[in-house]
Amino acid sequence: MKLEREFFYDEVRDGFYIPGIMKRAWNAELMILSEVDRICKKYDIPYYAGGGTLLGAVRDRQFIPWDDDIDIIMVRKDFHRFIEVSKKELPEELVLYSTEVNPDCKELAASVEKVNIGFQDELLRKYREYPYSAVIDIFFLDERAKTPEAEERWKKSLEVIATAIAIANLNKKNKLLENQLKKVEELFNVNLDRKKGLQPQLYSLMDKVFQEFNGQGGEELAIMSFYAWKGKLNYPRSAFDKPKFLPFYGMQLPIPKDYDTVLRTEYGDYHKKVKGAGEHGYPCFKRNERQLKEISKGIWDPSYHFAKEDLERPQIQNFREIAMITAEFLMTTQKQIFKDYQKGEVYACLTRLSTIQEEAIVFGNAIEKKRGEGTESVSVLEEYCDDVYHAYQSLDALNNKKGEEIEKEAEENLKKAEYSLQKLKLALEKDFKRQVVFLPHSAKHFESLRPLVDALLEAGDTECKIIPIPYYDKCGDGSLQEMHYEGEDFPKEYEITDYRKYDFAAELPDCIVINSPYDQFNQVWTVDPFFYSREMKRYTNKLVYIPWFVTDEINPKDEEDGKAFINMEYYVTVPGLFHSDLSIVQSEEMKKAYLAKIEEFAGRDIRKKLEEKIVGAGSCLLHNQEGKGTKGVVECFREFLLQASFRKE
Repeated sequence: MKLEREFFYDEVRDGFYIPGIMKRAWNAELMILSEVDRICKKYDIPYYAGGGTLLGAVRDRQFIPWDDDIDIIMVRKDFHRFIEVSKKELPEELVLYSTEVNPDCKELAASVEKVNIGFQDELLRKYREYPYSAVIDIFFLDERAKTPEAEERWKKSLEVIATAIAIANLNKKNKLLENQLKKVEELFNVNLDRKKGLQPQLYSLMDKVFQEFNGQGGEELAIMSFYAWKGKLNYPRSAFDKPKFLPFYGMQLPIPKDYDTVLRTEYGDYHKKVKGAGEHGYPCFKRNERQLKEISKGIWDPSYHFAKEDLERPQIQNFREIAMITAEFLMTTQKQIFKDYQKGEVYACLTRLSTIQEEAIVFGNAIEKKRGEGTESVSVLEEYCDDVYHAYQSLDALNNKKGEEIEKEAEENLKKAEYSLQKLKLALEKDFKRQVVFLPHSAKHFESLRPLVDALLEAGDTECKIIPIPYYDKCGDGSLQEMHYEGEDFPKEYEITDYRKYDFAAELPDCIVINSPYDQFNQVWTVDPFFYSREMKRYTNKLVYIPWFVTDEINPKDEEDGKAFINMEYYVTVPGLFHSDLSIVQSEEMKKAYLAKIEEFAGRDIRKKLEEKIVGAGSCLLHNQEGKGTKGVVECFREFLLQASFRKE
């Protein structure tokens, strides 16, 4: 089984963000399933997809976006056969875990697990760079009691064991526990070893009680670990007469013949998509992260750790900004010359005119060096220098000889010079448009930026540079793999700038827009490190993050959004959001979710600092939706772009 490269990247499906590392977890589980499938086919052992795996296979032919494991079902007698053959058939990195195999087991289901955690090259390559443990769960079908009386007695006996387990879980050896253990021993005629772990012994006993009615020909089967306590997951035996097969990631997945009954029993209207409620240990690999950090001795760490320095930024001045400041300086100086003239301070005027003409010439030369000959602003400066020359001549004559006609000529020449400078700012705006650099890595993700680019190009007052940047797949230990560049895949109607030919240090664009905020903290891929957000803010005063995706709205207080809120760490608590001067997210409600995640991650003070930097203006992916679409993004972006300077902390 080999999945295509594109499968492993982050995506949003059914409004739910799926990080790439979850895709690697799915792949690892599918590889374990393929081994189970191979063994079962070889020895003619039936099994069926169950739970969320069955639901995803039937409804979408793929994983449910918010599911993080694979569930399969076996009839108990078939599982016993699987136990025997798996001893010699499972690859050495896989182990079978159940009460019947492991004396320390405290589970009422079995599992096949890749237990290795770490960076062993061979296993990393085999499991497509997934460094954590991976598991598929096996649930058992046992026969139900034939009569209500037998089932009532059975449930009461289970309650005796369950009470003992609950007391034993408190890890206190007391009289209450001892009395309950004696009840268990008397009821089931067993001897519990007080010197060994009590919980595994009790779980093993409970599992045996689940099997009490097997072989009696009951017409109903149940997954007893659910049925005994919740009265659910019981099915007609006929539902599992023969398997049907559905395509599932390159394999033919066996499902119950009457899958509709099975799914309705568990989910009701299973065609209605409902996100898995609550967190419940999601995602599955999180429990391994601390262990893996210890194994790597701190060298490997997939999590971004916020530092207050990340909110600091250098002040950048590009040529356009310097040109505008210079033009403002020339205008201020020219007005001061006229004031000096009105005061009769002719000598001071002559001195200032001489100096300002030299500065205008230097300014014009700098513009020609930057933009070449023939710019409108240089023509205006040449006109201004000519006016300054005539004003100087008039004032010099006035200094030597008084007269109404000479005074009038001097005043007109000074006003003419000032008028020339008034044209200079407009000329500079034309010759030096604000430059916005867009840095998408993926052609398909350009759609989140494309309407904004179109709006800026249509307005005509902004120079847009579309610079697709390279990205790399990553190994499980964080090292870089193959590089990818999609510049040739972008729409042909746009001028594409080669990232190797654009000099960020020389250009210092007015704004840089990113839609990949992860820097090195995506475990599956990364953009070229030169383009990390922490690097890009060295070249502009305005770093803007616009997500490449939209999700369903997320309410941090809604249990159904629990997993979605957890996954916000993969696109909120990442460097780009903290380095950026502005982040434009899909809605005001989503902004609240972002801020809630930031507060959870970095505290209330940092949340307050980010409140003004995050704007819920919308997303270009929402097109013309009122209050959420392209219009809001364009208006928000242009307002920010036209601000005189960046906001200081």
